[in-house]
Amino acid sequence: MKNVVNRRLFLGGALAALIGVAGPALRPALAHEAKCPVCKLDVVQDTDKLDNEVALKFGRKRIEYRCVSCALQDAKSFNGDLTILAPSELKGKPALLARKDGKWSVTPETAVFVGQKVTHPSCQIGYRALTTKAAFDKWTAANPDLLKDAKPLSLAQMLEVANPAK
Repeated sequence: MKNVVNRRLFLGGALAALIGVAGPALRPALAHEAKCPVCKLDVVQDTDKLDNEVALKFGRKRIEYRCVSCALQDAKSFNGDLTILAPSELKGKPALLARKDGKWSVTPETAVFVGQKVTHPSCQIGYRALTTKAAFDKWTAANPDLLKDAKPLSLAQMLEVANPAK
């Protein structure tokens, strides 16, 4: 009987120690909240159906933004190569904007952008990457109040919208 009690105490203590050490790793990840470094509004969090967070990667840095326009505006403050993960209409499949040797490119090559002037609370809708022109048409149809006059933009045109000549 004494053996059973000792074994239970040992197993209970071992389990408590394991939970104490690994507990944070066992808890579900909590949503992180951040402010956009450009517009100072909250970064719109991803949902189970749609990605919203825009991320700029420069070296080991990863900075999150509210919209593609904010990320492109801030990109000019970094010298050298960088990438921007711009959420598209497809969950988990962002458009990849890359600046290498001062030249911009986008993957997929069929990507177009919404660059419709909107107020910042709606910028994640008005400044967004979409994988194709057909996806652009669906996106604008789903947001007629904000995007009724929107035209699909190339990457070069989106760069102009985000960084107008002064």
